[in-house]
Amino acid sequence: MTKLEIDVLSNITEWTVEAAQYAKNHLNQISDIEEKSGEYDLVTSLDKNIQKIFNQHIQEKYPDATIIGEENFDKNYSDIDKGLTFFVDPIDGTLNLVKKHDCFAVMVGVLYNGESLCSAIIDVMNDKLYWGGIATGVYCNDIKLNAAQDSPLKNGLVGVSWRQFLKNSFSEINIAKHSAGARVMGSAGLEFIEIITGKHIAYIATLMPWDIVAGKILVESLGYKITNVRGNKINLKKSNNIIVANELAYKDIRKLQMRG
Repeated sequence: MTKLEIDVLSNITEWTVEAAQYAKNHLNQISDIEEKSGEYDLVTSLDKNIQKIFNQHIQEKYPDATIIGEENFDKNYSDIDKGLTFFVDPIDGTLNLVKKHDCFAVMVGVLYNGESLCSAIIDVMNDKLYWGGIATGVYCNDIKLNAAQDSPLKNGLVGVSWRQFLKNSFSEINIAKHSAGARVMGSAGLEFIEIITGKHIAYIATLMPWDIVAGKILVESLGYKITNVRGNKINLKKSNNIIVANELAYKDIRKLQMRG
């Protein structure tokens, strides 16, 4: 590990735990629930306040860093290949938060000169912090997680975004039919957690950069493949249709997609 990675990991894990505690303390004080792109794409006072907390910490500690935050009005992708860039999703799974006060995450992923550095995702209501990086490995709280194990698609569950699944734009239904079953978490962060803990064998979804970076760093650190649905490198300056899986399941998925 480099000194920079140690320093950034120390800070983002502390900030993520702080944000999770803030969320739990204010669950019964959520206000100003607004729609963004549609009826079920929501933002609340909690999302905005936690974004502000991260912004303040990052600006104080790393004043030259770029911040790509979901709830930041300005998102400047032009400098994400230079120095430190923090991708922040203050509440990942806002609809779950609003409807049942459960099944949501806080996540932050960090690039340095455009390359993966480290990240943290916390399962807020279960007090489980997943953190690490390519050089560090990946941990759940203080327990180191094992590297990816190859297994065919038919042996595992596939995480999906339910709206995308219904559209079946990328053979999702056929992929699900060739797996042990499909599951919907309603949170990209929690879906990535299901992958890195071995509970799901694959994840297919359409995600924005702040939904992707933290999970991408963790799955890559454990040896999983993550690409867009065409098998190409993910573009962190726009939304992406992604596949995450171990090597064998990934090959199975791509074969099914190519067959149509």
